[in-house]
Amino acid sequence: MRRYRNGRLAAVLAGLYAGLVMLLGIPSAVILLTVQDPILLSGFALMVVTFPLGPLIWWGWHWVPPQLDDPVLLIVLLTGAGLLQAYLLWRVARGPVISD
Repeated sequence: MRRYRNGRLAAVLAGLYAGLVMLLGIPSAVILLTVQDPILLSGFALMVVTFPLGPLIWWGWHWVPPQLDDPVLLIVLLTGAGLLQAYLLWRVARGPVISD
């Protein structure tokens, strides 16, 4: 297995970020599926946490066709964007390979 200069720290940071994204994304989806008229502050917080992709998805949501205009889909896309950013954070922060 290859070791990276900052591998453990990068894994911890990316894991914490992914955990925060999931902590906001899962309850947001559950609230949207179960509550009649939700006031979704966790969805807004998810959009803020997933910066820079989150706001782009949020603002681009106006151009989605009416057949796909489902708030649960928006939360799933925001959560997916956050998990993608966690992966990219890990890839960037881990540093170069340490040769043995």
